[in-house]
Amino acid sequence: MEKNILENLLTPDQLKISNEYANLIFFENKKFNLTGLKNIEDIKNTLINESIFSLSYANIKLNNAIKIIDIGTGAGIPGIPFKIINNDIDITLVDSNHKKCNFLKKVSEELDLDIKIVCARTEDLAHNEKHRENYDICLARAVSNISTLNEFSFPFLKISGKSIYIKGRNISQEIIDSEHSAKILGGNFINYSTPTDMSSIVIYEKVKKTSNIYPRKPGIPKKSPLGII
Repeated sequence: MEKNILENLLTPDQLKISNEYANLIFFENKKFNLTGLKNIEDIKNTLINESIFSLSYANIKLNNAIKIIDIGTGAGIPGIPFKIINNDIDITLVDSNHKKCNFLKKVSEELDLDIKIVCARTEDLAHNEKHRENYDICLARAVSNISTLNEFSFPFLKISGKSIYIKGRNISQEIIDSEHSAKILGGNFINYSTPTDMSSIVIYEKVKKTSNIYPRKPGIPKKSPLGII
């Protein structure tokens, strides 16, 4: 990604925080596996900058009342980059790995970011009444195929809420395969776009209540995605 494109999206303070975040990932990644990327520039470009640019391209309409959840966030991607460029948003980061959750707490403290962190399996958390149908936007990056992501994300959304996924470029078949899951789970495919040569943005809207049987028990949505044989 061109450096000047990113600089046009970020203020000097945001760019500083973004670089500090990249450094935290880089050094913590030497202790345990946060990402397969080992080079600081790859972390900046592939994880952070790509997330910032892709989500900016998605043109998400925000206000202080909107609640956002990032599922399978790992090192905080894409939730923390999104928080860096939209500091007023209410965002919850979810991951089941305790080491990664502790890292997220460290990032929150050192970068002075007001974020909520929940260490839990997505399949379990989506059945918690405090979280189910409580969010306007659900973010995910590189967690699973789209059919599985729909089962993970739709239960968290209010009616008219949006699921926004950052995926790779070759996803046409995934979108076709996900049609059945979206219908079962109460969602509609809205659109997808390719903001960079590395990523696509895929957007779904929740149009009706998701059955309480979803998501299924941990492991099943990935092992047996809805509508995929």
